[in-house]
Amino acid sequence: MWYVMICTNDCLIILGSIIKQLIESKSIIGDMWDVCSLLLGTGNLLVWFGLLRYLGFFKTYNVLILTMKGAAPNMLRFLICASFIYIGFVFAGWVILGPYHFKFETIMSTSECLFSLINGDDMFATFKSIPRDRAFSVWMYSRIYLYSFICLFIYVVLSLFISIIMDTYEIIKNCYERGFPANRLEQFYCTSAFDFRSGRYQAESVITRVWTLFRTHIPSRTRGYEEIN
Repeated sequence: MWYVMICTNDCLIILGSIIKQLIESKSIIGDMWDVCSLLLGTGNLLVWFGLLRYLGFFKTYNVLILTMKGAAPNMLRFLICASFIYIGFVFAGWVILGPYHFKFETIMSTSECLFSLINGDDMFATFKSIPRDRAFSVWMYSRIYLYSFICLFIYVVLSLFISIIMDTYEIIKNCYERGFPANRLEQFYCTSAFDFRSGRYQAESVITRVWTLFRTHIPSRTRGYEEIN
């Protein structure tokens, strides 16, 4: 995964640099600065992400990387389940509150408003922007809608999301204190009768090992004849 990301950011930076040189030499007709900035900016972002690979050689920083790697599958499953609830709230707010609130006029603006509410941004203004005199039933529904969304996602969804990360961190921390579980290769070493740490074959060259295997598995031609005195 690291090598894919490194190759990707190299390609993006090279393409962005080529486009920049073509723009400065006026070899391209049209405005390509947006494409150039997207390529160079994304490539720069991936370069800084790639520096995390080198921090993995240090024990203290490697805890963060292993926690992110271990929690990623559970986080992805949790986000998939939470996204269905979030999409339901988005469509409900767009259909019902769209004619009465400018933040719910489109699906995109509704999603942005709800995401801002999750992070505690502009809550009071969202509550007060819905008029009570025009439609009392919609105003009452908006209160139930906003209270239930904020309570569900701030107190439940975000707490569970953080707990998934913290559980993985505790597992990694215990592994550093008590040792990591053996992988398949180490389990194979444990079940083998040969001591791989003995260094028995370390002094032999590759040619000597091949010749030993050849003599062991292929019988000699002179075998089966008796010596005559």
